[in-house]
Amino acid sequence: MQRRTFITSLAAVAGLTATGVPAAADHTENRSELDLETDDGSHHPGPPRFTHKGRGFVNPNFDEENIRDDLAPRNPDGDAEYSWSVVDAPADSSATPTDAAVAEFEPDVPGEYTLELDAPDGTHELTVRVFPEEDEDDPRPRVDLDAEVVEGQVLLSANAMAPDREDVIDEQVDVEFYVDDRDKDVLAGNGTISASEITDPVRVHAVAVGDRHSVADMIKLVPEGDDLHVEHPYKAPDWVENSIIYSIFTRRFPEQELDGETIATDDTPGFDEIAGRLDHLDELGVDVLWMTPFVPTDRGFGTPEAEGGPHGYHKTDYFDVDPDLGTMEDFENLVDEAHDRDIKVVFDLVINHASENHPFFQAALDESHEEHEKYYDWFRWDDDGNREAYYGWDGIPNLDHENPEVREWCLDVVDFWAPKVDGFRADIAWGVPNHFWKEIYQRVTEYDSDFFMLDETLPYDEEFGAGGFDVHYDNHLHGALGAAAEGTAEEVLEAYEDRFRNGAHPESLFMQYIENHDTDRYLEQHGFMAQLAAGTATFTLPGVPMIYYGQETGLTDWREPMNWGDFDENTLEFYQQLVDLRKSHPALQHHARVERIDYEADSDSTLAYARYDPETDRRVVVLLDFSDDTQTVRIGDYVESENLITGDDAGLEVNEEHEYVEIDVPTGIVLEADEPTDFSLPGNVIAEFEQPEGTDFGPGNYTYPGTEEIPEGEFDLAGVTIEETDETFRFEFEFHNEVSNPWDNDSGVSHQHIQVYLNDPEVDDGETEARTGVNAELAAPYQHVLTAGPGEHTVYDADGDIVGEEGDYSYDPDEDPNTIVVEFDKHAIDYLPEAGMAVIVMSYDGYGDGGVRAVESEASEWQFGGAEHGTAPNVIDLLTAEDVDNEDALAYDEDNYAQIPYVALGDEEIDEEDGEEEDDDADDEDDGLPGFGVAAGAAGVAGGAVYAANRVLGADENTEE
Repeated sequence: MQRRTFITSLAAVAGLTATGVPAAADHTENRSELDLETDDGSHHPGPPRFTHKGRGFVNPNFDEENIRDDLAPRNPDGDAEYSWSVVDAPADSSATPTDAAVAEFEPDVPGEYTLELDAPDGTHELTVRVFPEEDEDDPRPRVDLDAEVVEGQVLLSANAMAPDREDVIDEQVDVEFYVDDRDKDVLAGNGTISASEITDPVRVHAVAVGDRHSVADMIKLVPEGDDLHVEHPYKAPDWVENSIIYSIFTRRFPEQELDGETIATDDTPGFDEIAGRLDHLDELGVDVLWMTPFVPTDRGFGTPEAEGGPHGYHKTDYFDVDPDLGTMEDFENLVDEAHDRDIKVVFDLVINHASENHPFFQAALDESHEEHEKYYDWFRWDDDGNREAYYGWDGIPNLDHENPEVREWCLDVVDFWAPKVDGFRADIAWGVPNHFWKEIYQRVTEYDSDFFMLDETLPYDEEFGAGGFDVHYDNHLHGALGAAAEGTAEEVLEAYEDRFRNGAHPESLFMQYIENHDTDRYLEQHGFMAQLAAGTATFTLPGVPMIYYGQETGLTDWREPMNWGDFDENTLEFYQQLVDLRKSHPALQHHARVERIDYEADSDSTLAYARYDPETDRRVVVLLDFSDDTQTVRIGDYVESENLITGDDAGLEVNEEHEYVEIDVPTGIVLEADEPTDFSLPGNVIAEFEQPEGTDFGPGNYTYPGTEEIPEGEFDLAGVTIEETDETFRFEFEFHNEVSNPWDNDSGVSHQHIQVYLNDPEVDDGETEARTGVNAELAAPYQHVLTAGPGEHTVYDADGDIVGEEGDYSYDPDEDPNTIVVEFDKHAIDYLPEAGMAVIVMSYDGYGDGGVRAVESEASEWQFGGAEHGTAPNVIDLLTAEDVDNEDALAYDEDNYAQIPYVALGDEEIDEEDGEEEDDDADDEDDGLPGFGVAAGAAGVAGGAVYAANRVLGADENTEE
């Protein structure tokens, strides 16, 4: 939905007082040349908080699994006292913040809370909005907030987007607006606010609310005379959206000789040698150089591979560079050299932990140290005095961010490095309270609006967007790319779509990678062909591609030295071509959308999708194969023949009869494309039935409604064809007349409500009463029923429960105006080729029982006529055998419902339920169902694998019987 409202003032809330809590002692003087401030430098705790019951603001000890958060003063002063209290809360709430400067708070009742922070610079209020308890596995909505000035007043506009998922429950998504607590004084008075009355910047927040609440969005209204400028603080810098990151393992990237695991020469390679290799990055076309830590460390050169090699994440000093790499001047020269090539440099910010050899932790361990007590409080411990360290990493004890002095020191680190680099990659971001990152984000982006923030949060958490980080690790995509090489390529698109299902902020970007310094090399795990396919995926899906050093040159070990002078030139050329294409084609830029397309492939390791840029009306189709062998892919005939990656001809073979093309895909291919067309190959026909014209009058006497919108002949069934593929059964329902759509339903169909009842000859149990609204019974128990109509296309079991995925429903009046096609996953109904089948056609009525239009005794404008009793079936036409007419198949009387017979698909006979007495003279030479005397013959059609609705549907060739 879109919600629009004029901004109004908000009433202030009275405050309470609470007892102060002393913070920790002094720490070492700020070593940064720059003393940045967050916002206006006050201790206000920041923007309103949004959560749901059951998810509080807590920072649990010894917990690697959960995201942590808390309530904290910004711009903390380690010598100051702070305290928290609740001044307003829902009536039944008894929740209170913990008695600490950095507090935890667990709301116990949904509603709106007002918390108060007592700080040296005054009292600050914080709004906390708590929604009802949510299932965090459910999809989540998103919201995009904007504003404009209309006739002098500020009009807020919020687009609330339901998750891109078919089973989403919250069809109605509302939006709530909140003026930032820090800016309420700007909106003095009552009623609507004119733009001219806003004399200072005002921040406004919006949150979408359905079955779950969204990550909040925020805009900043900045006065410009009588007008307002609208800023979007959560938007990444423009340069980030289409950038390409190159990540290096700093101490292994420069050229070096190893003697075992140590440098063989006297001089260790460092910043100067890295600067000398920047031309490689420039020629490759990357925009960002992310360097693993290069500060002093006890995991530098000479660290054995068993301890992770020289990774540098065990930091012993945060305000200098590792002397083995050079001097600070050498590093700054490296940054200058990178900037000369338009390459930005990202610093690996590690504030979750320090090295156990850091002087602070050594003081914490040494009870005789004069500052032992002070630094003991800088780290986290259990009740027995054991250090907190994630996943058994005892060498990197966790800092205690509940200590304001620790936060003050962390901000000093931020202030020291922010002027020297272009961005931060936050190591173990999930281990640091979320809103502390939001303070850091505001701090650095107010200093430099082009500053860049990347988080390592695994799995990524959508709450880390929205003013915390610009770019997130897409670990879902990384996992799917690995699995694709094992034959599950479709999961790649599903991983991309997870971003929307999980409710990622609309401005959140995702880093797409196939490997990094913490993973095995993709090439070593899955081979050359799959590596190129996976790399192509990272460059052709929306996001920020990342190349890990050596990925483009053929390295196979995760942290080995760069193979200077021994590159795999084929791999390097392929990545150079990928970078060039990514940067040059508008359909591969960030804002171009992803389109699922119909395709067919011989292997589950193959994937196809399209990218489309509405601004330029340019489109490409991406074909990927993650297997060791070249695979054939079939798509509609709407692509050009040039492979845009290599410039070579892709070797398309056109099948003019079925209007598709075949392409042999070795790794990755990108083709220029027109608008995709529906595509399917014929499967193996397992049954084909014809029905005479003029049978759409129920048992023979029904009359059509008077309205012209339900034309006579609309339900006259002409035939049913069933095709089988590897994964689905495809039903074609043909009518003697064109299908009409007077009500402009999205499906293209307004009237035909089709149900297919299936009897499994191997199963006795089932149901004979037809679904609600049919008003009839089946002659024998059914185990499943398929529905196909404007309302739904679903498989149900006899109990009425949904089985499997929704069917793929299609109607194309240009291709075949008389035929409706529905494709169902075959696994729940795999017995169908041997089943009994009853196909009935009714008139769809969204207000009728079961979505069925009832038949009355007399026809009216909107109702069929001809029912003689309340037991009359609401069936207008049905499939019958050659020697059976509708009058017999739909026969009913005052006391008995019609017993709808089955048509046999296989050779098994089906025992009818007791009903009318059997005719002793019935033909007992029948080869099918009793009373029909026929078995459905399978037409012989040469089959082939078909892909539709994005599933591989391979089928063996079927020969004519």
